[in-house]
Amino acid sequence: MTVVDLKVHPHQEDFVAPNWLSLLEASYEEERYPFAIYQNGTIVGFLMSSYYPADDAYPIDSWWLERLMIDKEHQGKGIGRKALTHFLKDYKPDKNVKEIRIGVEPDNEWATRLYESFGFTKEGTVEGENVYAGEWKA
Repeated sequence: MTVVDLKVHPHQEDFVAPNWLSLLEASYEEERYPFAIYQNGTIVGFLMSSYYPADDAYPIDSWWLERLMIDKEHQGKGIGRKALTHFLKDYKPDKNVKEIRIGVEPDNEWATRLYESFGFTKEGTVEGENVYAGEWKA
């Protein structure tokens, strides 16, 4: 199995871009970093972060958690929480940026609860997504 083979439930398909698209973006756009999520040697999820320097749209250098998805066969086992914990604690970005932001579809109540449980707070709405901000734990 590869990251591209991972699937979400049909009702979740509007919450996250397909992994093949994320990998394509990462191959053409600088500062996008894809990660496979493994459990016991099996790929069970996908995460991608991106760095954005300050610009007119947002005047602060920031990291974004662009994608976090767990395959439908592995959901409900705490894997997403473990992956996010590991990412925020152990991933050491080479930029001196404290903030990390996440865009969440308004109907994705599971993701909203997860990110809020990590201390992320809603900052507003951009292009139909709720934007949450938090800080690296490292």
